[in-house]
Amino acid sequence: MKKNIDRKKIEQFKSMRVSLSLQDAIKESNRCLLCLDAPCSEACPAGTDPGKFIRQIKFYNYKGAARTIRGNNILGGVCALVCPVEKLCEEKCSVMALEDPIDISGLQRFASEYGESYAIEPLEKSLKNKGKVAVFGAGPAGLGCASELAKMNYDVTIFEKEKDAGGVLRWNIPEFRLPTETINYDLKNLSDLGVEIKFNSKINSPDTATNLLSDGYKAVFLGTGLSEAFKLNILNGYPNALEYISFLRDIKTNNNKIKIKGKNVAIIGGGSVAIDSAVSAAASGAKKVYLISLESLQELPADEEEINLARTMNIIFKAGSQVTGIVSNGNKISGLKGIEIEWIESGKFIPENARQIQGTEFNLNVDLVVQAIGTAPGKELKTFASGLKTIGKGTITINDNYETNIPGVFAGGDVANGGATVVQAVGEGKKAAKSIDSYLS
Repeated sequence: MKKNIDRKKIEQFKSMRVSLSLQDAIKESNRCLLCLDAPCSEACPAGTDPGKFIRQIKFYNYKGAARTIRGNNILGGVCALVCPVEKLCEEKCSVMALEDPIDISGLQRFASEYGESYAIEPLEKSLKNKGKVAVFGAGPAGLGCASELAKMNYDVTIFEKEKDAGGVLRWNIPEFRLPTETINYDLKNLSDLGVEIKFNSKINSPDTATNLLSDGYKAVFLGTGLSEAFKLNILNGYPNALEYISFLRDIKTNNNKIKIKGKNVAIIGGGSVAIDSAVSAAASGAKKVYLISLESLQELPADEEEINLARTMNIIFKAGSQVTGIVSNGNKISGLKGIEIEWIESGKFIPENARQIQGTEFNLNVDLVVQAIGTAPGKELKTFASGLKTIGKGTITINDNYETNIPGVFAGGDVANGGATVVQAVGEGKKAAKSIDSYLS
């Protein structure tokens, strides 16, 4: 089934997805071949088990489908909207041998919304009789870990530096892709489990994690994600050169702060957050939006659906290109200079591997530049525990059981894998919870 996207809703910053009706859900689930091995379920990093909930919808057990999703994935509603299913469950769908894959994300959203509408009973509250565990970060990995531990009857406390939970979900994924009410409903499920979240918990003392282990906590999980955006040196010091984290947060929480209606905006980057920034700028009324990426159109790390969404919003792609300089008017950038590139070594997508193609220079008149070229863990990571091993851009080193080099301290999600998908972060949080249980047992 073709997935419907409503452009008008994007421009209104409302959910761009058109939900499946009951009739559509029945029709779509009836295409399921009821595979014994359910390859779609095997392909879900968070263990949401689409094979089971699709079967339940097929046999009219809609509440059962909602319970399956909620019980397996604390962010089941969120993942129905933002998960790259084309690379995961839908790619493995057996129906693909005959026709288009089943609209698994659409069915997941249908079941999640059905469960919310009919207020199915809350998840069973944790008995909290197996000891205290601390989780740092109320983003996808932390929420996945906390929910799984609570189900195993641990007394879980999440320490979150922000005033609300959700992490990147709440602050950086645009409202048209992920409505706030979806996040809030999934978080209610966490509350039902009895997990406590301590907001505005700033990390300002050394050895925070190890101190908690001395204060009665049996284990600590670090799921703080990535919060420091990379920046280009040539753009430093210019107030109209932003990084995507602050740009998307302002768009989502205070759209009036970003005055770009009728202006030209340049986004530097080719991943999902770059596309989100570009589409958000277009939805906010920008005159022209340029997406400048080192990668060619065929090499963009963004998902195919995201790229098509950018085309729908008339984003101008300057793919296979590199920013080489700026034009300024006083202390503000008024233009970007660039040039097309080719790769010295095929398949190595880093600036150092780019060779400029002379004679392909270009200039763009711009009023705002947004940098979406990568992210690293926040500086607070260094205060969690003395001697905590990191690698590369500062991500935490873990073993196959999500253990750090410090006994009792575990980590997972983007802060350890360097940045992946929401569903992978949830899955890693759940796996870390099982490792914590084994460690404590």
